[in-house]
Parts: sequence; structure tokens; C-alpha cells
Amino acid sequence: MKKYLYLPFVVISLSAVAQQKTPRTNSDSVQLMTEVVIKGFESDRRLLETPVSAGIVSRRDMQKFSNASLVPAINIVPGVRMEERSPGSYRLSIRGSLLRSPFGVRNVKVYWNDIPFTDAGGNTYFNLVDQNSIRQIEILKGPAGSMYGANTGGVVILHSDEPPLHENIAQKHHFRAQVNGGSYGLFGENVQWQYQDKNISSSLTQSHLQSDGYRQHTRLRRDVLQWNGSARLSEKDKLDWILMYADMYYQTPGGLNLQQMQANPRQSRPATPVAPGAAEQKAAIYNKTPFAGLSSQHKFNKNWSNVTSVMLAYTDFKNPFITNYETRKESNAGLRTKMVYHTVTGKHDLKFIAGMEWLYNYSAINNYGNRQGNADTVQFKDKIWARQILPFLQGEWQIGEKFQLQAGLGTNFFVYHYQRLTDQDDSKKKKRLNEKLLPRLAGLYRITENVSLYASVSKGFSPPSVAEVRPSEGSFYSNLQPEYGWNREIGLRGKVWKNRLLFDIAAYQFKLNNAIVRRLNNTGAEYFVNAGGTDQKGIEAFAEYILVQNNTAFIRTAKLWTSITLNDFSFTDYSVADKDYSGNALTGVAKTIWSGGFDVSTSSGLYLNTSFTQTSKLPLNDANSVYAPSYQVLLGRLGWKKEFNAFSIELFTGIDNALNQLYSLGNDINAFGNRYYNPASGRNYYGGLIVNL
Repeated sequence: MKKYLYLPFVVISLSAVAQQKTPRTNSDSVQLMTEVVIKGFESDRRLLETPVSAGIVSRRDMQKFSNASLVPAINIVPGVRMEERSPGSYRLSIRGSLLRSPFGVRNVKVYWNDIPFTDAGGNTYFNLVDQNSIRQIEILKGPAGSMYGANTGGVVILHSDEPPLHENIAQKHHFRAQVNGGSYGLFGENVQWQYQDKNISSSLTQSHLQSDGYRQHTRLRRDVLQWNGSARLSEKDKLDWILMYADMYYQTPGGLNLQQMQANPRQSRPATPVAPGAAEQKAAIYNKTPFAGLSSQHKFNKNWSNVTSVMLAYTDFKNPFITNYETRKESNAGLRTKMVYHTVTGKHDLKFIAGMEWLYNYSAINNYGNRQGNADTVQFKDKIWARQILPFLQGEWQIGEKFQLQAGLGTNFFVYHYQRLTDQDDSKKKKRLNEKLLPRLAGLYRITENVSLYASVSKGFSPPSVAEVRPSEGSFYSNLQPEYGWNREIGLRGKVWKNRLLFDIAAYQFKLNNAIVRRLNNTGAEYFVNAGGTDQKGIEAFAEYILVQNNTAFIRTAKLWTSITLNDFSFTDYSVADKDYSGNALTGVAKTIWSGGFDVSTSSGLYLNTSFTQTSKLPLNDANSVYAPSYQVLLGRLGWKKEFNAFSIELFTGIDNALNQLYSLGNDINAFGNRYYNPASGRNYYGGLIVNL
């Protein structure tokens, strides 16, 4: 679709009769992160009042960049790293959890509002998420097993973008249409209709994204249709829902060694005397997933309430790879329910939560030979059943305005069965992993009205995912054990200097046992082993300073922001065969990441967003014998917004990798043949148009 790059951006006008014009919020106002309400751990309080290490990615943050990827917005959050090995191939890590995630999201639990999005097998298809349907991303850093079960990395909560329900509101309609395009065949379009009255609020979104990609064999196509909504059924009952269908295809170019990357970073993995190349084998991912979730809220009285959520999903997954052709049919179901008791007595605010989460996954996984992108001879046919049950308890005690205590306790029961239909012994085998109690204790003290000190101790537990027990090369690794460990941290956050300076600083130590580590065999197929453990010490800091906040001046807002991540991560008691890696730096984790930027908006509608990131060198294998060099990435977006009586428009253009750095955004760690590198796009440009009615 390269022709779109040479045409002016055009949006066909949408006309609608709305009984009342939707009021628009002041897009120039600055909302401090500390004012955002945190939903995680049932807080429902401002971040300043919550004893949890959290990062917030707002709609404004997502609109600072190209609107085609969540990567740059999420990477603003210290301690969080999102990678894109090629268009559509996302990886997400929180505090080093990328160690075991070759693609996708593992070791991190993801929710849509209160609805589980991560399946019982431990996998999350985060690349199916369309950022145009998200109002806010809430990232809870560190183990959260006391409330959310199997994770040692953290929790991501996606908040959908339908307007909040209000009792005294007239009927409203809001339409938005967007088109954008850019270098390397990038083209996207998005149309959204929002409806709101006193009892119903909903958002219907259709989006399409495609790209030819920077490298050979990196085409992407993603189509998503999604309907979010809320309905007030009575004074005591409310229903939320999400219905989504995603159809995604992207090519996987494979990793390069250093010499290949330096010679031609745009090539895909070439053929060798023993293996064909990625393009020859038409290596790619095909994913078709319908997802449905419902969440019911009921208030029994002023003290007691219940929230119950259910989800159903089905995934048709195909992966022609260099060495084989894998198909997966995955059926998923989930239930999460919690009873909440809340009472206020004098200066004491008490809240108790008791609940349970149940997740079920059934996967039919078949492996064939791959003959230039076509399934050939049967290699294996397998069935896997996975089930997780998480009971949890939590109490919260707010004592006046100064003190808050949270204490929680959960556990995670994980069982899976597997059956190889192509073996002579095709009996079903069962594996139950030993559960552990997962406590969390956290406290917060308000030093002043605008400055808080908090501390927490928590235990995490994460069983191997189905994709690790049975990786794509077809073997079963039933000896893999769960990883678990204790996290201790302390943090200070607040706003000072007449609320112009916001800061959030956290220091932590996480000791992980039985860490699951990815390795590759000589064909490039992955498998996983338990390392002895890791010792992860880190400091994370975020700050922003408001230079200007004046809605009557030409420059309405101007602010500086910075994000700093300092990691001191190492292996402990880790040996493979005759090699001892104890004391080595954790594979794939940079010691320092620094980001900073400047954002400004004017009364004429012009705005500018900039971002600069410096990432230090990082080890590419467990032996620490090869490092990826440090690199710097500069981004910028320039735009113009204008509101008219009946509609508003926004024009924008931007640049990514303005310094034209040669770097890999998503390395294949421990890669055989030193094929570690997946070169990111060189300097590239984008632009677009948004119309709101």
C-alpha cells in the first residue's frame, strides 16, 4: 500500500445528529501523574495515597508519538521495557522479566479493567491490543501474587476508553476518524463512535494497521474491531463489557549476527548450509482471536459489594518457522470474583477483600515440516490442558490522612495435563506444581500533604508457561519448575514548588529462585531451563517540571520530564553443564536507561513533543561474552489542533530515530550462531490527520 505515502491524508467527513454536543476537555491542561486514581490492589485512590510502585501511561502519553505503536509511550515508565523485534512482534518486561520471554508477554499478568486478559497457560497476546481503545495503562511493578496470582514481574491493567457514567447527563454522540502513514509502507486508519446517556456509555472502534517494515520480510497487517461499554442496570447494579475480534499477520525476519547487521541491517536471516532463510520459509505469525469479557458490579448495601468478571477467548494461531510449521487452536475461559467490605469509622477507613480467580486453557498443538511456508509431514500432535486457581485476601487500613497499611495473602494452584497423540504411548500425563503462599505487606506515610513515603515486602510466584513446557520445537520439558522470590522496596513520591515539580523514586531488591531462562539449540529452536536464581537491585526515578501552565498566554503549557532506570542484576548459583555463570550480569538487561523530553503547546493549536533515550550496553548471552553496544534514540512530533463549532481537527507529523542509529530493539538472547540482533528502523517519518465530531 505504498501509494498511500504519496497521497495527501484525507478523511471522509462523518455527519451525525447528536442531541447535545459532547463537551471537550481542555487538551492543554496538565494532569500530574500523582493525581491519577490507581485501581490496582483495590486502591481507588490517588497515586500519592497508594503504597505501590506504579507507572501510568495516559492517552496523552500515547498521542505523543506515531499512534502506530505503544513502544515509545510505555518505555517512558522507569523499570519497564517494551521491545519490537519487527513490526507487530512485541515483548514487554518489568524489572528484568524479559529474561524468559522470546516474544509476547510472560511473567506479567494483564487485565482489561477487572477482566483477565492473560490466559491460564501464562501467555498474553499484547500485540492484539489497539491503543485507540485504551484510555490509560496502569503498570504495577514487582510481584503481585497476593491479589493477581502467577507473576513475578508485575501487573498491567488496561482501562478502556468509554466515557464514565453520569446520572444527570443528556444523550451524547462523539465520532472520531484518523488516518496516518509514514516510511516503509506504514498506513493506518481508525474510526470510533462513542455513545453516552445516563444509563449507558459505550465505545465502538474499528482499526487497521499495515506496514512493509524496515527489513526484508517484515510485513505487518492488523485489523481490530472492538466494543467496550458500561451500563447502569439499577441503583445497585452495573455491567461492563468488552467484545473484540483481532486478525493479525506479521512476518518474522529472524536474527542476524553482528557482521550481517553491519553489512546490511535490512536483510532477513539468510540461509546457511544446514538451514533455509526466513524469507524462503515464509516465516510468519497468523493470529485470529475473538475475545469476550463481562464484569458485573453489585452493591448489597453501603458496606458490601461484589465484582464478578468472566472471559472467553479462542485463538487460531499459525507459525511457519524456519525449522517447522506449528498450528495452535487455543480455547480460554476465566472467572474472577471478589467480595468487598468497606466502612469508615471516625478516622479509620477499613476495606477487606476476599476473592478467587480461575483460569482454564485448552491447546491443540500440531507440528509439521515447513516447505516454503506450507505445512508438510506431521512431526507431533499434542493436547495440553492448563488450569490455575488463585484465592486471595487483602485488608486495607487508612488511619486519618497520614497512615495507610495494606496486607494481602494469596496462592496459586497450577495443574497441566499433556498428551502426545503421535506417540505409541499416547496416555494423558499430569503435572501439578507445588503452590506457595504469596504474602504482601505495604505501608504509606504522608510526610506532608503532597509528599508520601511508602514501603512494601511481597513474594512472587510464576509457573512455566505452556509455551515453555512445550516450546515450538516440540519437546516436553515437564521438569521445569516455577520461579519464585521476595521483593523489598521503598519509595518516595510527591509534588513540590507550588505543584510544579512532580517526582517518584523507588529502590528495590528482588531475589528470584529457579529463574526460567531461554536458550536456543543449533537449529535456532528455543527451550528453557531453570537457573539457580537472580539478585535484582534497582533504582527507578521519574520527574516532570511544569515550566508554563497558563491557558490565557500564547504558550499554554510547557514541561520537562525525565525517567531513569538503574539496574544491578546478576545471576546467583547458575550453572549449565560445565559452565558456571554465577555473578554474571542478567542477560538482556541494560544497567542504565535514561529518557527525557520537552512538551509544549500554544494557544494557536501548535504543539511539540520530543523524547530522547540513552540505553547502555547490555549482555546478549549468559556468559557475558557478547554485549550489544549502547545507543541513543531521538523522537519528535509536531502538530496543530483546531476546534470549530461542530468539529475539531488535528494534523501531525513526526520523526523516529532522528539520529539514524543502528541498534537492535529486541535482541534474541543466547542465540545460536551469534544471531542476536534484530535491527530497528533507521530514520523514518510519519504524519496523520484526526477529525473529531
